[in-house]
Order: sequence, then structure tokens, then C-alpha cells
Amino acid sequence: MPKLLRYYPIIFALVLLTGVGLSVALARFLTKWEGSQRQASFNRQIDNLTLAIQRSLHRYSDILSFLNDYHRVSSPQRQDFTILTARVLRTYPGIQAMEWAPLVAAEDRPKFEAQVRTEGYPAFQITELNPQGQMVRAGDRPYHTPVTYVEPWAGNEIALGYDLNSNLTRATAMDQARDTGQITATGRIRLVQERRDQFGFLMFSPVYGSLPGDPAPIPTTRSERRQQLRGFFLGVFRLSDLVEGSLQGLQYEIDFTLYDRSAPPTDQFLGQYRANWQRFSLQGTPSSLTGPRDRLVCPRAEACTRRISVGQRQWTMVFTPSVNYDLEPRYGFVGVLLVGFVLTGSLLLLLHTLQGQLRRTQALSAMKTRFFSMASHELRTPLGTILLSAESLQLSDEGLSSHQRQIIQRIQTTTKRLGQQLNDLLMLTRAEAGRLDLHRELFDLEPFCRDLVEEIALTYRRPIEFDSTCSTSRAFLDRGLLRSLLTNLLINAIKYSPDQSPIQLRLSCSQGQATWQVEDQGQGIPAEDQSRVKEPFYRASNVGDREGTGLGLAVVNTCVTLHGGDWQILSQVGQGTLVTVHLPLE
Repeated sequence: MPKLLRYYPIIFALVLLTGVGLSVALARFLTKWEGSQRQASFNRQIDNLTLAIQRSLHRYSDILSFLNDYHRVSSPQRQDFTILTARVLRTYPGIQAMEWAPLVAAEDRPKFEAQVRTEGYPAFQITELNPQGQMVRAGDRPYHTPVTYVEPWAGNEIALGYDLNSNLTRATAMDQARDTGQITATGRIRLVQERRDQFGFLMFSPVYGSLPGDPAPIPTTRSERRQQLRGFFLGVFRLSDLVEGSLQGLQYEIDFTLYDRSAPPTDQFLGQYRANWQRFSLQGTPSSLTGPRDRLVCPRAEACTRRISVGQRQWTMVFTPSVNYDLEPRYGFVGVLLVGFVLTGSLLLLLHTLQGQLRRTQALSAMKTRFFSMASHELRTPLGTILLSAESLQLSDEGLSSHQRQIIQRIQTTTKRLGQQLNDLLMLTRAEAGRLDLHRELFDLEPFCRDLVEEIALTYRRPIEFDSTCSTSRAFLDRGLLRSLLTNLLINAIKYSPDQSPIQLRLSCSQGQATWQVEDQGQGIPAEDQSRVKEPFYRASNVGDREGTGLGLAVVNTCVTLHGGDWQILSQVGQGTLVTVHLPLE
């Protein structure tokens, strides 16, 4: 004790320095961890926002593909088009309009305009926008693609007759759709029916065929596609309706700017979403990841940029936290330090206590192991002598009555059972002390099991059925542990089942593992006991006065665990028990 008091200042200083170091390290770790969690949460949220918009675009592409397929087999008229699109427009409010625009050659223009006028539109003509933004009669060109069907009609009346080929942006997208045979989106445009300050875009689905309703496949070459083009189904979209409709239900305080990277640099900006207004518009400055708040969740611009595909175009979304996004730290640095000091002191006290308990536990465990080893050794010698004497008497059975031979047999059975119990107890003790090792060797499972079954059947005078379906039964296992495992399962089956009732041992091999099944028709194990029968010395509640120590299934569990296998018990009271064991073959 005096020496301890003499070194107390040094011990105190070491504990203090260790505590401060651990506390500072913990504070720094938590700060970094919180930052990584914040970034991970932000990334999950922007992934959800991106996925919501991409899904909407996929749905709209699927709708255009459906209209295209329907046209190829039935060539719908105006009334059919209205019916087909009515439900779509009710379901997806992000669609401004669905339209059909056929290809009309210049020489067919008068006849085409006259035909549409007879359908209830007496003032119909093919139109275009003049430089002053007024809708006028379209000029002459080799062919026109006028909007002929449009739904919904209300709010889109001005689009009827508009020649999509009169606008360079629309014409470029149509040419790409025609030549590729795929749905193609335009760059940003001002819709002819637009009244707000925002952009829109179109998605074109080309329709081919030599005749209306021709179900022929899409032409495979560009020249054939140009020759067989009949027109386009197209969707008209306002970007604000698309974005705001897609994000309904996602209440994230995250802003983003949408860009069309397939457009020239001056035309890439599509708009900006403000989370606090839940509006997408052209107002405000495009997002930039330069502020200190942004760097908390986006250390690099690429980390908060996502790409989406839109009709053969590439859009990007650049995300930034809104002014209301929660970026406040949940843990204070000073608070973490204080907690660290308390934890360090508590840890030292706990370690001191646990060290004393561990020493006492190790001493008791070593004492118990030595005791059982000594007891096993001391008992094995007389048990061996008894067994050897009984076998000698059995071999020289001249003059012995049948009753005497039964007594000798009972001595042998009891001696072997006691020896098995000693082995089980010593095995569990060594396993608990961590001193039970595997001694693997290569041997054949089938003859091993057959010999074991014959030995147990002869010892306990009970028939045991053995069946094997192993094509190759070579295994690299611990022979002694496997013997203890199977012996305990078979003895339990014999002990807890009626005399002469069938007991079966089945062996099978597949996919690098061996499977044993021991089945009896005995009294079974109650369901409430099945979770505890693997514990040493625990016996089921229905064993009655049958002799036993409760070690058998604990030994089975130890052997299976050491081999890296698994096992299950399937049992019902009064209907028997099926134990299945799986062990790897190597």
C-alpha cells in the first residue's frame, strides 16, 4: 500500500492524460461521424428526388409507346384518341397535352385542311408563329407536321393546326426520332399555349407504316424509316407541372437547378426548384455549391449532382440545401468531452472490477477443469477394469445361467453408459474452458456410421435402421466428436421411445455437406422446452423418472458448433422426434 500511494500521482497523471486523449478522439470521431451521416442522409434524399422525376419521365415515355402501338394495329380516329387519352390525363396531371401530328406533304395540304374542317373545325388551317409571336398561316415547305388531335382541348385550342416543322427545335427532335425510331425529347421551348414565364418540352414518338393500322415492325434502316414515317404522337409538358407533380409527398428542404446538358451552353438552364415555396420556376439565381453550408453536405460538386435520361437527352440536377435544411450539429464538442471524461473514469473502475472477477473466474474454471480431468482419469481406470472383467466373464460363460449372463450384460451396458457420461462431462468442461480442439482426419462416413449403429444396437438390444444415400462419403471431420454426437442422439432416441419402436439413422451428402437425421416414435419434447434442451443439465419437463443427466443434447450442440455446422429439432409430444444435423465435409 505505501508503494501504491507513492506512485499515485504518476497513476493519476496517466489516467488523466488517457482520459483527455480518449475524450478528444471521441469528440473528433463523433464530429466526423455526424458529418458523414449528414452527407449520407442528404444523398439519400437527393436520390429520392431524382428517382421521382425519372420515374415520371419513364411513365410518360410508356404512355407514348402505348399510343404508338395502338395506332399501328387500329389507326384510331379523333374520338378514339380522346377516349384513349382521357384517363391518362386524369391520372398524370403533369402532362400539358397529348397530340397527334401526321406527316402532310405540300401537295396534300389543301385536301388535308378541307378534311379537318369537315370534322367540326371550319376555320382550320396549318399555322406557324411569325417573328412577332402571332399565329399565322404556315408558309410553303415540302411537308408539314400539323397538330391534328389535341387533348385536353380546353387551354390548348391554339395548338390545333400548328406546324411543328416550322420550329427548328421541334424539327430537330422530330428528325432524330424519325431516324432512330426512338422517343426523342426537344430542348427547352416556349409552348405556343404557354401564358406563364416558364419553359416546356415535347417528347416525340415516331409512327411508321405503309397503311393506317399497319402492324408491321419498325423499319430497321434509316432510309426505310424516312420513307415509311406517318407522323408523331407527342406529349407536351410544362417543366413546372412535371417537377412539382413528381415531388408531391417528398417534403425535403432541398433546392435544385435543372439543366439540359444536351443543349448549347446558353440554352441549358431549365429552371430552379425552391423547397420553401415548393415551386419550380425561372426565378432566382441557379444553384452553386460554393457556400459553407453547401460544403457540409456536398464537399464536391459531383457528390450532389445527378443525371437523368429524357428522350435521348441528358439532364442534370444540381442540389443544394435550402435555408431551412437542418445542418445544426446534434452533439456539442464540449459536451462530448465531458461525457468522455465520465466514461473514461467509469471504464477504468469497471475494468478494475472486471479484472478481479476475471481472475476469480479463471481460477475457478481451471480448478473445475483439473477436478473433472482428475475425476475422469480416476474413474476411467475402475470402469475399464469392470468392463474388462465383465467381457472376460461373458467370453468364458461355461456354467453361467441365463440370469447371470443378463447381469453381466447389464454391467457392460451400465459401464459403457457411465463411461459415455464421463466423456460428455469432460468434453463440455474443456469446451467451456476453450481447451477443446478439433482433430480432423479423413475417413469414410458410411462404414463409420454402420459400425456405430451395430455397436449401439448390440449394446442396448434395440434395432436401429440405417440408410445412406451418399455417393461419396469421404469426410474430413473429428472422428471422436462425431462419434459422441451420433451416440448421444441414438441413445436419446432409444431411451425416450417405446421398446421395439423403430429408430432410424439416415445419412445424405450434397453440396459439400453431410446430413444426418435421427428419428424416433417416442414421447417427444414439449415446445416450451425445445429452446433450452441444448443447455447442459437441462431436461425436458416430460422425462418423468427416466435416468439421465441432461448432457446429451448439450454435447451435440458443442460438436456441431466446433465443426461449423447447424442442427434442428422437430418434435411433437407423443409423436416422436426428428433431429437433423448438417456438417461440412471439409
